[in-house]
Amino acid sequence: MGVESNTESIQDREAAPADAGKSNRLRRARAIFTCACDMPREERVAFVEDACGEDASLLALVRALLVADEDSGSAWDCAGVEVQPATPALTLPAGYEPVRELGRGGVGVVHLCRERESGDLVAVKVVHLASSGRSAAARFRREWRLLSKLRHPSLVSLRAAGTLDGGCAYLVMDFVDGWDIRRHCRERCVPVSRRLEMLASVAEALAVAHAYNIVHRDIKPANILVERCGRARLIDFGAARVSDGELHSRHEHTLTGQIVGTLSYLSPEQASGNSRRADQRSDLYQLGVVAFELYANRLPYDLDGQTSAEVLRTVIAEPAVRLDAACGLAATHPGVAFFERALAKDPSARFASAHEMAAGLRALAVAVKGEAAPAARTGGHRPRAAR
Repeated sequence: MGVESNTESIQDREAAPADAGKSNRLRRARAIFTCACDMPREERVAFVEDACGEDASLLALVRALLVADEDSGSAWDCAGVEVQPATPALTLPAGYEPVRELGRGGVGVVHLCRERESGDLVAVKVVHLASSGRSAAARFRREWRLLSKLRHPSLVSLRAAGTLDGGCAYLVMDFVDGWDIRRHCRERCVPVSRRLEMLASVAEALAVAHAYNIVHRDIKPANILVERCGRARLIDFGAARVSDGELHSRHEHTLTGQIVGTLSYLSPEQASGNSRRADQRSDLYQLGVVAFELYANRLPYDLDGQTSAEVLRTVIAEPAVRLDAACGLAATHPGVAFFERALAKDPSARFASAHEMAAGLRALAVAVKGEAAPAARTGGHRPRAAR
C-alpha cells in the first residue's frame, strides 16, 4: 500500500509546512501510517496511539490518513476479496452486464461484469469524479494514463476507459480469479523451481513498466496474484512513480523522508526515506525479498518482535540472512550468490535490469529443479518446500 497515493487528499488540506517542526510531524505521520497499514486492523489502534505518544496533533493526523486510506478505492481491489451481491441500479458503460460487486471505496465501486461481445469476466471500476475531489480525480486519470501504456501477460491489462453521464469515469480491466502468490504456493504445495519461474515472469512484466520509467514501489506477495492456470500477474500501481519521459508530470513528486511501500518489503533506500534514490533497482530488491520468502519460507531478516523503527534500521543497515544459513544449503549453492546480489544494500551492486534478474531467476529455477530429480529417485527428503 503506497503512502503517496493514499494521502494526497490529506496533503491538499495540509498547507506546505511552514517550519521544520511541522515537516517532521508530517514525515512521522506518514511513517506511522505505513506501519499501521501493514498490521491487522485489530492491532492498529493500539499501535498508533503508542507510536504517537502524547502528541495529540500527530495522532489526529495519522487517524486522518487511515480514514482517507479506507475511503480510497483502488482499481486493483478486484481479486481475492469476499464478494457482495451487485447493487441493482448500477451506472456502467454500455456492453457490460453486472455480475456482482467486488469492492467499494469512498468515491468509487469495482464491479465484476461480463463483457457482452466476448463473454469474458472483467473488473469495471467506476469513479464519481465530480464528488471525489481534485486529488482523487487526478489519481484516477494518472492511473488511467499509466495502465494504458502497459501490456504484458503478467500484468493486468486495461481493456477500456472512458467517461459516463453524471460526472463518472470508468476503467475496464482483466479480472484475476486467484490467490496471492504466497497463499497459492502454500495451498498448492508449489515446488520452489516453479515459484522462481513465476517470479521470472513478474520480473519481465516489471521490465515493461521500467521501460516507461515507471517504478512500482510496492512489490509484495499481496500484489502478485496467481490465476487458476498458474500464471502470475503483477497488480496495483497505486504507489507507482514515473521518473521521467512522456508519462512524467511535474506535479508528481515525493517529499524527502516520505516512506512509500509495505514495511517488510521495503528496499534500503525506501526505508531511509530517500525516495529519489528508489529507482527501478528498488523494485528489483523488493522482488528479491519476495523470492527469498517463497524459496526459504521466511523473510531475509529477523523482524519478529521489532518495532517499526527497528525494522527500518534493520533493512537499512543489517545484512540479509544468507540463503545457505536459512535453508541448510552449501555456501557454493547458486542461490546464495543470486540473493546476495538481489538483496545488496547498494543499488549499483544489484541486478542492472529486470530482464537480467528474470534470467537469473530462470537459471536458479533450472539449478533447483536439477537438484530435486536425484532426490526423488533416491527417496531423499528435502526440508521446507519441495524444490
